[in-house]
Amino acid sequence: MALTLTIDDSSIGKALRVNGILYLEEVADEDVSVNTDGSSEDTDSQNTGDQDTEDPTTGDQDTDGDTDAQEKTPETDEVDTGTVTDAENDGNTEPIGYVKLRTMMNIRDKNSLDSEIVTIYKKDTIAAALQYCSNSWVRIVCEEADCGYAYVCNTDNIYLIIGKSIYTVQKGDTIKSIAADLLGDEERYTEIKELNEFSSNVIAEGQVLLIPEV
Repeated sequence: MALTLTIDDSSIGKALRVNGILYLEEVADEDVSVNTDGSSEDTDSQNTGDQDTEDPTTGDQDTDGDTDAQEKTPETDEVDTGTVTDAENDGNTEPIGYVKLRTMMNIRDKNSLDSEIVTIYKKDTIAAALQYCSNSWVRIVCEEADCGYAYVCNTDNIYLIIGKSIYTVQKGDTIKSIAADLLGDEERYTEIKELNEFSSNVIAEGQVLLIPEV
């Protein structure tokens, strides 16, 4: 099964859809609503996120955007929790949560570092979770995999942020109004802020947020 989320990519702070995967850029400052033209009230303090490009082999980072730049992958410092002969799969095909990558990651065909790499997902990619495996890996929806799913490592909860659901910011939303509507209490906005690892309360129309348990 493939999960498709279609959102606008016309301005900073919005989500970009590429092959069914969301690439996000975080904005940051005070709690403000989204204006009708799509911009927030305080634009000077917005953080457009990490723009560095990286290569999947050597771990060297290129901040100039060179197409031959190299990507850091977790294998260099990660301790695998065991070799898996057969991929762990409970047969579930519906999302039970969502994960957001804290860094660029290899996506594999089994829940083990010994397995084949299916694709590479960039930092801030959001994917639907189908299963939380016993060895700290997560089975996710993956359009690049022939079977429609693949696995990403989350040893010691280092590499992924995990939420129960996602929400796309609409015009007029504030982080407090979203908390009131989805969690039943505007004061729970701090949970949304902490889960998404925001340094402030600014959100932008089209931005995709991870939402905690109700």
